Amino acid sequence: MHYPIIIEWGDERTAPGIEIPDIPGAVTAGATFEEAYDAAIEIVQTLLQKIRAEGLQIPLPTSVNKHRDNPEFAGRGWGMLKI
Repeated sequence: MHYPIIIEWGDERTAPGIEIPDIPGAVTAGATFEEAYDAAIEIVQTLLQKIRAEGLQIPLPTSVNKHRDNPEFAGRGWGMLKI
């Protein structure tokens, strides 16, 4: 399954970060983009296991285009996370 991710590239004052808008609470950061990406995989796996354990339905990925239409996410960088 592939989930769209929001990418915050960071700068000299902030670390790179990733948010997975389809999964509540799935936000990560790392010293590098690669660390943030690896942390995103880990947090998504953990949160999906928790959702399953609670007997809830796993959220399906929303298309990047649909997210881009959301004013909350305007101007953000996008990628995909394979789970």
